[in-house]
Amino acid sequence: MVSGDGATVTIITGAGSGIGRAAALRLARRGDRLALCDLDEKGLRETARQIEGFSGSAEIAVVDVRNRPGVENWCAEVIQKYGKIDYVFCNAGVNARGQAAEMRLADWTLLLDTHLTGTFHVCQTVLRDMVERKAGAIVISSSDFAIVGMRYGANYAAAKTGLYSLTKALALEFAPRGIRVNAIGPGPIDTPLLRGGRSPAEWEEFRREYESRLPMKRLGKPEEVAAVVDFLLSDRAAYITGQLLHPNGGQVMW
Repeated sequence: MVSGDGATVTIITGAGSGIGRAAALRLARRGDRLALCDLDEKGLRETARQIEGFSGSAEIAVVDVRNRPGVENWCAEVIQKYGKIDYVFCNAGVNARGQAAEMRLADWTLLLDTHLTGTFHVCQTVLRDMVERKAGAIVISSSDFAIVGMRYGANYAAAKTGLYSLTKALALEFAPRGIRVNAIGPGPIDTPLLRGGRSPAEWEEFRREYESRLPMKRLGKPEEVAAVVDFLLSDRAAYITGQLLHPNGGQVMW
């Protein structure tokens, strides 16, 4: 799976910070040609700046994965520029916590539309090109909460469980066509998304309480999740599809 000049072409959604940025940096270091999108243009530019710091390069675009025409146009531009898309990391996500009985419908819809439907938009669009070439691999950001309950996050857990089911469905359908689809289920990772909505004092209280319950007694780093993405989007994982891998510090074992 190489472009005309020998490089692998990878697209990443939600690449403006956190796990998406860490994955972009890692894949750029191994030589992938990257196309990155996010709603946060400032964050995207910072990701690109860091990649350029070690002589890599990345195309960036502000894309809302909930917008199907926007996703299709972005992917078409990538294929027009590079001739193909080899790998995809679907990582765009948002969060909005709250008690289920009091949750606003807008917060429920936001998470389902962004995580689940947005990922479907990206996958359906790129799979058309992959099917023609009978090659490709996709990694989807799910969560530990795809398989365990979550208080004050019914919308998040429902979206992440849906992503795990989507992963398995796509893996079954496209394995005969040479395409692998896997998911990652990160545990608590120190990212802007996890810190979001908390004051510095609230964050420290949350961090200490959470770490006390983890077998490894610490939060994960985005780079540790990026290492799993790197593995799944490589020939080292050539016989792995339909799986949910958990870089989670032992939070969930099954």
